[in-house]
Amino acid sequence: MSGAVQDGEFTEPAYATDEKSKPGFVRTIVAVKGLRSTNQMTMKGLKKKASNAEIESTFEQQSFCLTVEGTKGDVKHKKYQLKIRKLPGEIIPEKCYVEPDKDRVLLFLHKSEDKSWYPELENGLEMEEDQEEDS
Repeated sequence: MSGAVQDGEFTEPAYATDEKSKPGFVRTIVAVKGLRSTNQMTMKGLKKKASNAEIESTFEQQSFCLTVEGTKGDVKHKKYQLKIRKLPGEIIPEKCYVEPDKDRVLLFLHKSEDKSWYPELENGLEMEEDQEEDS
């Protein structure tokens, strides 16, 4: 089983995508067993925050990277990273966001064009290491 990491190694989490949850967005559901979240009051209202991990995300026009590093509880010392190097279409990075949930992280990718990414999504997203296999 993956999950035990040594010296900065990351585990690649399982994920799934869909376009059904919110118009104009692709939702990516990333499995992080043991992740917990709490609601935090902000100036914009209630916002979910991971209570036992640090979550970082970077969004580019056709790629993203999600990193989850456990800080306590079931995910302490566990590191997960999902790097997608090429999305089926472009996104608007500043309108994309991450929402931690129980045992998973939800990424909402705001598509720059309101058209479906199927059937490309059914084949999965292009991972970072796929680049080496393309040679």
